[in-house]
Amino acid sequence: MPSLNAHICFNKKQINMKKYILVFSLSLFALTVSAQKKKKKQIPPPKVEAIAEPPKVEVIPEVMPVHEGEQITEPVGLVAPMPTTSTAFIHATTTGGKEIRFTDLEELAGSDLSKLKELSFSTMISGKTIESSLLQKILNEGIQLEVLAIENFALDAFPEIKTPNHRLKKLTLSQNKLKILPASISNLTALEGFDCNNPLTALPASFAQLKNLQQLGLNSHLFTAFPKEIFSLSKLSILYLSGNYKSETKLGELPDLFQQLPELKELGIQNAGLSSLPKSIATLKKLEKANFSYNQFKSFPEVLATNPKLVYVPFTNNPMQWEPFLASVKKIKWSGLFFLYETGFTKKQYELVQDILTKTDVYYDGMND
Repeated sequence: MPSLNAHICFNKKQINMKKYILVFSLSLFALTVSAQKKKKKQIPPPKVEAIAEPPKVEVIPEVMPVHEGEQITEPVGLVAPMPTTSTAFIHATTTGGKEIRFTDLEELAGSDLSKLKELSFSTMISGKTIESSLLQKILNEGIQLEVLAIENFALDAFPEIKTPNHRLKKLTLSQNKLKILPASISNLTALEGFDCNNPLTALPASFAQLKNLQQLGLNSHLFTAFPKEIFSLSKLSILYLSGNYKSETKLGELPDLFQQLPELKELGIQNAGLSSLPKSIATLKKLEKANFSYNQFKSFPEVLATNPKLVYVPFTNNPMQWEPFLASVKKIKWSGLFFLYETGFTKKQYELVQDILTKTDVYYDGMND
């Protein structure tokens, strides 16, 4: 029979063993937790593959005109915020490159105009007028002015240019309700770009003297005939004309004189009621962009089809007939972008056009449906 001392020694061993087991278990647990923490730190977060966004189409909210003196009520829907301190936006750049913003037309009138190189002013207040005396002052004293833009200010008439101006290179007159231009516009001898969005009824004969003009845009016009003065501008490389879409007055046809504009690279004539083009357009060997949308074509003009230099051709919203159009498409010798929206053709007909024009990208209604 074991002695008492042996029994006590055995119990001590058991206790010590339990301690060892407990300490070992705690150590193992601590190591496991530490390892898990390290493992968690080492695991990188799951990668989220970026999905390429489709091309964004910028939506420009319609800005409703507010007549001068009219109370502005809470806008409905999305509209551009109206100015709170001024009804005009006037921005200028000096000959030294310094940018200036004037708070109103009165401040502009009292400034030193002789140091300005660029000047533009616009308003979102429909019917806001500008005194002709201020424009006269700008033209007389702005002796170093190279760029002038006047947008959305109502003008009864553009002032006379009393002396030759050899500095002004770009003139923009947009939505000013001008019906005529002064004969003295020919005194802008350095003018290279003229953009006019006004209901002009004709051009003065002196317009033909603007021999340095390279870019010309005449939009919302009310011409009853194509202005022949344009054919004297032999340096023109860009020419766009668009009639007022609300008016029944249309050009109807074009003079066969385009051989006199050999530098043309871009030509666009819209809202003109055209159903054919003159043969002289085929002589435009540098023409790369041609836009004859919103006319009355029933087929694609051969003078454009045979021009191998074309790369960009909007031909939208023309009442084309399928058989004549299909025959005309087979004559196309250029490759590039061809826009055929609002023509009334079916998707199968558009796809047939694309099959014929293997080197041209055709864009049409419902092409992604």
